[in-house]
Amino acid sequence: MSRNPGEAKRFYPIDSLKSPRFTGPYTFARLPHTRDLEGVDAVFIGIPFDGGVIFRPGARLGPAAVRQASLLLRLYNPYLKVKPFDVLNVADYGDINTVPSSVESTYQSVSRELKLVYERGITPLACGGDHSITLPLLREASKTYGKLALIHVDAHLDMVDQHFSQKYTHGTVFRRAYEEGLIDPHRSVHVGIRGSLYSEDEISEAESLGFQVITMRSVEERGLEAVCREIRRRVGGGAAYLSFDIDACDPSCAPGTGTPEVGGFTSREALRLLHGLAGLEFVGFDLVEVAPPYDHGEITAILAANLIYEFISLKALTKRR
Repeated sequence: MSRNPGEAKRFYPIDSLKSPRFTGPYTFARLPHTRDLEGVDAVFIGIPFDGGVIFRPGARLGPAAVRQASLLLRLYNPYLKVKPFDVLNVADYGDINTVPSSVESTYQSVSRELKLVYERGITPLACGGDHSITLPLLREASKTYGKLALIHVDAHLDMVDQHFSQKYTHGTVFRRAYEEGLIDPHRSVHVGIRGSLYSEDEISEAESLGFQVITMRSVEERGLEAVCREIRRRVGGGAAYLSFDIDACDPSCAPGTGTPEVGGFTSREALRLLHGLAGLEFVGFDLVEVAPPYDHGEITAILAANLIYEFISLKALTKRR
Protein backbone atom coordinates (compact mmCIF):
# COMPACT_ATOMS: atom_id res chain seq x y z
CA MET A 1 0.00 0.00 0.00
CA SER A 2 2.15 2.86 -1.28
CA ARG A 3 0.97 6.28 -2.45
CA ASN A 4 2.23 9.66 -3.53
CA PRO A 5 1.55 12.79 -1.48
CA GLY A 6 -2.07 13.86 -1.96
CA GLU A 7 -3.04 10.56 -3.54
CA ALA A 8 -5.92 8.60 -2.02
CA LYS A 9 -5.06 5.37 -0.21
CA ARG A 10 -5.45 2.22 -2.26
CA PHE A 11 -5.76 -1.15 -0.55
CA TYR A 12 -4.91 -4.31 -2.42
CA PRO A 13 -4.21 -7.94 -1.52
CA ILE A 14 -0.59 -9.01 -1.08
CA ASP A 15 0.74 -10.45 -4.35
CA SER A 16 0.74 -14.21 -3.79
CA LEU A 17 3.00 -14.70 -6.81
CA LYS A 18 5.71 -12.89 -4.88
CA SER A 19 4.84 -13.61 -1.25
CA PRO A 20 3.86 -17.17 -0.23
CA ARG A 21 0.37 -17.45 1.21
CA PHE A 22 1.65 -19.05 4.41
CA THR A 23 3.69 -15.95 5.35
CA GLY A 24 2.65 -12.84 7.22
CA PRO A 25 -0.38 -12.16 9.43
CA TYR A 26 -3.71 -13.65 8.35
CA THR A 27 -6.20 -11.09 7.03
CA PHE A 28 -9.15 -11.65 4.75
CA ALA A 29 -7.91 -12.27 1.18
CA ARG A 30 -4.49 -10.95 2.33
CA LEU A 31 -5.86 -7.40 2.38
CA PRO A 32 -4.28 -4.74 4.60
CA HIS A 33 -5.54 -4.51 8.17
CA THR A 34 -6.61 -0.98 9.07
CA ARG A 35 -9.21 1.02 10.98
CA ASP A 36 -8.52 4.13 8.93
CA LEU A 37 -11.73 4.25 6.89
CA GLU A 38 -10.88 7.17 4.63
CA GLY A 39 -11.51 6.25 0.99
CA VAL A 40 -12.65 2.70 1.81
CA ASP A 41 -15.62 1.12 0.01
CA ALA A 42 -16.04 -2.07 2.06
CA VAL A 43 -14.51 -3.68 5.14
CA PHE A 44 -14.29 -7.24 6.36
CA ILE A 45 -15.29 -7.20 10.04
CA GLY A 46 -15.03 -10.19 12.36
CA ILE A 47 -17.62 -10.52 15.13
CA PRO A 48 -16.39 -13.49 17.22
CA PHE A 49 -19.45 -14.07 19.39
CA ASP A 50 -21.52 -17.20 19.98
CA GLY A 51 -23.35 -16.27 23.18
CA GLY A 52 -26.66 -16.45 21.34
CA VAL A 53 -26.55 -20.14 20.43
CA ILE A 54 -29.07 -22.59 21.86
CA PHE A 55 -27.31 -25.83 20.92
CA ARG A 56 -23.58 -26.20 20.33
CA PRO A 57 -21.10 -23.28 20.44
CA GLY A 58 -17.94 -22.66 18.42
CA ALA A 59 -18.89 -19.88 16.00
CA ARG A 60 -16.80 -17.40 18.01
CA LEU A 61 -13.85 -19.00 16.23
CA GLY A 62 -15.41 -18.43 12.81
CA PRO A 63 -13.72 -15.17 11.75
CA ALA A 64 -10.22 -16.53 12.38
CA ALA A 65 -10.96 -19.70 10.39
CA VAL A 66 -12.52 -17.79 7.50
CA ARG A 67 -9.53 -15.44 7.31
CA GLN A 68 -7.15 -18.39 7.08
CA ALA A 69 -9.33 -20.09 4.46
CA SER A 70 -9.40 -16.89 2.39
CA LEU A 71 -5.67 -17.04 1.66
CA LEU A 72 -6.40 -18.90 -1.59
CA LEU A 73 -8.65 -16.20 -3.02
CA ARG A 74 -7.34 -14.60 -6.20
CA LEU A 75 -7.91 -11.32 -7.99
CA TYR A 76 -10.27 -12.18 -10.86
CA ASN A 77 -13.78 -13.60 -10.57
CA PRO A 78 -14.41 -15.54 -13.80
CA TYR A 79 -18.10 -16.20 -13.02
CA LEU A 80 -19.06 -12.54 -12.63
CA LYS A 81 -16.24 -11.30 -14.89
CA VAL A 82 -14.90 -8.69 -12.51
CA LYS A 83 -11.69 -7.93 -10.61
CA PRO A 84 -13.37 -6.85 -7.38
CA PHE A 85 -10.29 -5.38 -5.71
CA ASP A 86 -9.65 -3.19 -8.75
CA VAL A 87 -13.15 -1.72 -8.49
CA LEU A 88 -13.56 -1.56 -4.71
CA ASN A 89 -11.18 -0.33 -2.04
CA VAL A 90 -11.48 -3.12 0.57
CA ALA A 91 -9.67 -3.59 3.88
CA ASP A 92 -9.76 -5.94 6.87
CA TYR A 93 -11.06 -3.95 9.83
CA GLY A 94 -10.15 -6.65 12.32
CA ASP A 95 -12.47 -8.02 15.00
CA ILE A 96 -14.98 -6.15 17.11
CA ASN A 97 -14.46 -6.57 20.85
CA THR A 98 -17.32 -8.77 22.01
CA VAL A 99 -18.43 -9.70 25.52
CA PRO A 100 -18.66 -13.52 25.65
CA SER A 101 -21.21 -13.59 28.47
CA SER A 102 -23.49 -10.78 27.32
CA VAL A 103 -25.62 -10.43 24.19
CA GLU A 104 -26.67 -6.89 25.08
CA SER A 105 -23.12 -5.63 25.74
CA THR A 106 -21.92 -7.24 22.52
CA TYR A 107 -24.74 -5.53 20.63
CA GLN A 108 -23.62 -2.18 22.04
CA SER A 109 -20.05 -2.85 20.93
CA VAL A 110 -21.14 -3.89 17.43
CA SER A 111 -23.38 -0.83 17.10
CA ARG A 112 -20.58 1.55 18.10
CA GLU A 113 -18.25 0.19 15.40
CA LEU A 114 -20.89 -0.17 12.69
CA LYS A 115 -22.14 3.36 13.24
CA LEU A 116 -18.71 4.61 12.15
CA VAL A 117 -18.79 2.34 9.09
CA TYR A 118 -22.26 3.30 7.88
CA GLU A 119 -21.75 7.02 8.54
CA ARG A 120 -19.01 6.91 5.92
CA GLY A 121 -21.08 5.05 3.34
CA ILE A 122 -18.95 1.91 3.67
CA THR A 123 -20.39 -1.57 3.14
CA PRO A 124 -19.65 -3.99 5.99
CA LEU A 125 -18.72 -7.58 5.22
CA ALA A 126 -19.47 -9.04 8.64
CA CYS A 127 -18.30 -12.51 9.60
CA GLY A 128 -19.74 -14.17 12.69
CA GLY A 129 -20.17 -15.43 15.11
CA ASP A 130 -23.68 -16.80 15.52
CA HIS A 131 -26.74 -15.35 13.83
CA SER A 132 -27.66 -13.16 16.79
CA ILE A 133 -25.00 -10.68 15.62
CA THR A 134 -27.16 -9.71 12.62
CA LEU A 135 -29.59 -7.64 14.70
CA PRO A 136 -27.22 -4.76 15.59
CA LEU A 137 -25.98 -4.81 11.98
CA LEU A 138 -29.53 -4.31 10.72
CA ARG A 139 -30.13 -1.60 13.32
CA GLU A 140 -27.22 0.47 12.09
CA ALA A 141 -27.94 -0.14 8.40
CA SER A 142 -31.57 0.95 8.81
CA LYS A 143 -30.48 4.21 10.45
CA THR A 144 -28.77 5.13 7.19
CA TYR A 145 -30.99 3.48 4.57
CA GLY A 146 -34.40 3.14 6.22
CA LYS A 147 -36.37 -0.10 6.11
CA LEU A 148 -34.34 -2.73 4.32
CA ALA A 149 -35.19 -5.56 1.99
CA LEU A 150 -33.82 -8.71 3.61
CA ILE A 151 -32.54 -11.73 1.74
CA HIS A 152 -32.06 -14.38 4.40
CA VAL A 153 -30.40 -17.59 3.21
CA ASP A 154 -30.71 -20.22 5.92
CA ALA A 155 -32.06 -23.64 6.84
CA HIS A 156 -34.11 -21.96 9.59
CA LEU A 157 -36.42 -18.95 9.70
CA ASP A 158 -34.86 -17.57 12.91
CA MET A 159 -38.20 -15.98 13.80
CA VAL A 160 -38.95 -17.72 17.11
CA ASP A 161 -40.26 -15.29 19.74
CA GLN A 162 -37.93 -16.52 22.51
CA HIS A 163 -35.78 -19.39 23.74
CA PHE A 164 -35.74 -20.23 27.45
CA SER A 165 -37.45 -16.87 28.12
CA GLN A 166 -34.58 -15.09 26.27
CA LYS A 167 -35.60 -12.74 23.46
CA TYR A 168 -32.13 -12.30 21.93
CA THR A 169 -30.73 -15.55 20.54
CA HIS A 170 -29.57 -16.69 17.13
CA GLY A 171 -33.06 -18.06 16.49
CA THR A 172 -35.02 -14.88 17.29
CA VAL A 173 -33.06 -12.30 15.29
CA PHE A 174 -35.54 -11.67 12.47
CA ARG A 175 -38.55 -11.61 14.80
CA ARG A 176 -36.83 -8.75 16.65
CA ALA A 177 -35.79 -7.05 13.39
CA TYR A 178 -39.41 -7.16 12.21
CA GLU A 179 -40.74 -5.83 15.52
CA GLU A 180 -38.20 -2.99 15.52
CA GLY A 181 -39.19 -1.95 12.00
CA LEU A 182 -35.73 -2.53 10.55
CA ILE A 183 -36.87 -4.59 7.54
CA ASP A 184 -39.75 -4.41 5.08
CA PRO A 185 -41.28 -7.90 5.09
CA HIS A 186 -43.04 -7.28 1.77
CA ARG A 187 -39.65 -6.90 0.09
CA SER A 188 -37.98 -9.67 2.08
CA VAL A 189 -37.49 -13.39 1.58
CA HIS A 190 -36.28 -16.43 3.52
CA VAL A 191 -34.53 -18.90 1.19
CA GLY A 192 -33.50 -22.52 1.72
CA ILE A 193 -35.78 -23.29 4.67
CA ARG A 194 -35.95 -26.99 5.47
CA GLY A 195 -35.94 -29.56 8.24
CA SER A 196 -38.28 -30.16 11.17
CA LEU A 197 -40.12 -27.21 12.69
CA TYR A 198 -41.32 -26.18 16.13
CA SER A 199 -44.94 -26.20 14.90
CA GLU A 200 -47.06 -26.61 11.79
CA ASP A 201 -47.66 -22.84 11.82
CA GLU A 202 -44.05 -21.67 11.75
CA ILE A 203 -43.88 -20.96 8.01
CA SER A 204 -47.44 -19.66 7.68
CA GLU A 205 -46.79 -17.27 10.60
CA ALA A 206 -43.83 -15.72 8.78
CA GLU A 207 -45.91 -15.44 5.61
CA SER A 208 -48.78 -13.80 7.51
CA LEU A 209 -46.33 -11.05 8.54
CA GLY A 210 -45.55 -10.40 4.87
CA PHE A 211 -42.37 -12.42 4.35
CA GLN A 212 -41.94 -14.72 1.40
CA VAL A 213 -40.65 -18.16 2.35
CA ILE A 214 -38.91 -20.26 -0.31
CA THR A 215 -38.30 -23.72 1.08
CA MET A 216 -35.56 -25.99 -0.15
CA ARG A 217 -38.18 -28.19 -1.76
CA SER A 218 -39.44 -25.18 -3.70
CA VAL A 219 -35.88 -24.42 -4.82
CA GLU A 220 -35.58 -27.98 -6.10
CA GLU A 221 -38.91 -27.86 -7.92
CA ARG A 222 -38.55 -24.40 -9.45
CA GLY A 223 -34.80 -24.29 -10.06
CA LEU A 224 -32.24 -21.75 -8.93
CA GLU A 225 -32.62 -19.41 -11.90
CA ALA A 226 -36.36 -19.02 -11.35
CA VAL A 227 -35.83 -18.51 -7.61
CA CYS A 228 -33.23 -15.80 -8.23
CA ARG A 229 -35.56 -14.02 -10.66
CA GLU A 230 -38.29 -14.07 -8.02
CA ILE A 231 -35.94 -12.70 -5.34
CA ARG A 232 -34.79 -9.86 -7.61
CA ARG A 233 -38.40 -9.02 -8.50
CA ARG A 234 -39.48 -8.97 -4.85
CA VAL A 235 -36.54 -6.92 -3.58
CA GLY A 236 -36.73 -4.35 -6.38
CA GLY A 237 -34.39 -1.39 -6.58
CA GLY A 238 -34.13 -0.26 -2.96
CA ALA A 239 -31.53 -0.92 -0.28
CA ALA A 240 -31.07 -4.64 0.40
CA TYR A 241 -29.26 -6.62 3.07
CA LEU A 242 -28.02 -10.21 2.58
CA SER A 243 -27.64 -12.49 5.60
CA PHE A 244 -26.16 -15.91 4.82
CA ASP A 245 -26.16 -18.63 7.46
CA ILE A 246 -23.68 -21.32 6.45
CA ASP A 247 -26.14 -24.00 7.59
CA ALA A 248 -28.14 -23.16 4.46
CA CYS A 249 -25.60 -25.47 2.84
CA ASP A 250 -25.79 -29.23 3.20
CA PRO A 251 -23.68 -30.74 6.01
CA SER A 252 -21.75 -32.64 3.34
CA CYS A 253 -20.45 -29.25 2.16
CA ALA A 254 -20.54 -27.34 5.46
CA PRO A 255 -20.31 -29.63 8.50
CA GLY A 256 -18.71 -26.92 10.65
CA THR A 257 -21.82 -25.29 12.02
CA GLY A 258 -23.88 -25.45 15.18
CA THR A 259 -27.29 -26.51 13.84
CA PRO A 260 -26.79 -28.60 10.67
CA GLU A 261 -29.78 -29.70 8.59
CA VAL A 262 -29.64 -32.33 5.86
CA GLY A 263 -30.85 -31.60 2.32
CA GLY A 264 -29.32 -28.15 1.82
CA PHE A 265 -27.51 -26.29 -0.93
CA THR A 266 -24.34 -27.75 -2.35
CA SER A 267 -21.37 -25.39 -2.49
CA ARG A 268 -21.90 -25.01 -6.25
CA GLU A 269 -25.56 -24.14 -5.76
CA ALA A 270 -24.73 -21.60 -3.06
CA LEU A 271 -22.34 -19.84 -5.43
CA ARG A 272 -24.94 -19.87 -8.22
CA LEU A 273 -27.51 -18.41 -5.85
CA LEU A 274 -25.28 -15.43 -5.12
CA HIS A 275 -24.42 -15.00 -8.80
CA GLY A 276 -28.15 -14.82 -9.51
CA LEU A 277 -28.53 -11.79 -7.24
CA ALA A 278 -26.34 -9.54 -9.38
CA GLY A 279 -27.77 -6.08 -9.86
CA LEU A 280 -29.39 -5.63 -6.44
CA GLU A 281 -28.47 -2.61 -4.31
CA PHE A 282 -26.81 -4.32 -1.36
CA VAL A 283 -25.84 -2.13 1.58
CA GLY A 284 -24.74 -4.85 3.99
CA PHE A 285 -23.81 -8.50 4.24
CA ASP A 286 -23.09 -11.05 6.90
CA LEU A 287 -21.89 -14.65 6.85
CA VAL A 288 -22.60 -16.43 10.12
CA GLU A 289 -22.50 -19.72 12.04
CA VAL A 290 -19.15 -21.10 10.87
CA ALA A 291 -18.06 -23.27 13.82
CA PRO A 292 -14.53 -24.62 13.23
CA PRO A 293 -14.63 -27.28 16.01
CA TYR A 294 -17.05 -29.28 13.84
CA ASP A 295 -15.32 -28.61 10.51
CA HIS A 296 -13.44 -31.24 8.51
CA GLY A 297 -10.56 -30.32 6.23
CA GLU A 298 -11.62 -26.66 6.60
CA ILE A 299 -14.30 -27.20 3.94
CA THR A 300 -16.86 -25.03 5.75
CA ALA A 301 -14.45 -22.13 6.24
CA ILE A 302 -13.26 -22.37 2.63
CA LEU A 303 -16.84 -22.21 1.38
CA ALA A 304 -17.58 -19.26 3.68
CA ALA A 305 -14.53 -17.33 2.44
CA ASN A 306 -15.60 -17.87 -1.16
CA LEU A 307 -19.16 -16.74 -0.46
CA ILE A 308 -17.83 -13.49 1.03
CA TYR A 309 -15.62 -13.07 -2.04
CA GLU A 310 -18.67 -13.50 -4.28
CA PHE A 311 -20.51 -10.83 -2.33
CA ILE A 312 -17.58 -8.43 -2.74
CA SER A 313 -17.77 -9.18 -6.46
CA LEU A 314 -21.51 -8.37 -6.49
CA LYS A 315 -20.74 -5.01 -4.88
CA ALA A 316 -18.01 -4.39 -7.44
CA LEU A 317 -20.43 -5.06 -10.29
CA THR A 318 -22.88 -2.54 -8.85
CA LYS A 319 -20.20 0.13 -8.48
CA ARG A 320 -18.77 -0.54 -11.95
CA ARG A 321 -22.26 -0.21 -13.43
